[in-house]
Amino acid sequence: MSPQQTTSRAVSRRSGISLLELVIAGSLLATVMASLSLVMRTSRQSWETIDTEYWRLHRMQAVSRHVIRQAREATSVATISPAGTLLTIESPSGTASWEWRSTYGDDANVVLYRAPTGAESVLARDIDSLQFVGYGADGFTAESDASRVHVVQVRVAVTLPRAVATQRSITSKVWLRAW
Repeated sequence: MSPQQTTSRAVSRRSGISLLELVIAGSLLATVMASLSLVMRTSRQSWETIDTEYWRLHRMQAVSRHVIRQAREATSVATISPAGTLLTIESPSGTASWEWRSTYGDDANVVLYRAPTGAESVLARDIDSLQFVGYGADGFTAESDASRVHVVQVRVAVTLPRAVATQRSITSKVWLRAW
């Protein structure tokens, strides 16, 4: 055999890949794909958790802002329920009220808003509590008589399912425009 034939046979044997190389390449590819899918799944779960928490906090702040903006225009407080879950105000545009209910139809933990037009709608869902407290003209003395209320404190609370501090709340006070 000539050296040229030996070289061509050695090259022809090495032109393909061995079964061992194929198994190693497949194992590496499977490991990379499994790691990538784990990272993608964890990223999706983190995104969903953050998105859920953001929208709950957003609804909490929106309810607080809604009540405060309307109460600033109020001329008087018509009622505050003894439990503090219902507030009715009188304003130049009419009577408006907010009420927290633990159940409403198929929904749970909702805030209902009754507009001056009389229409009732769900203002927000997943609100754990909505508390109203009336205060007198000094802003410190709690009042149970609605006709003597000049300041309304609004406390809205939500639960964040995966946060370390699961209960979050916002508390605000608003002076009525006219006494």
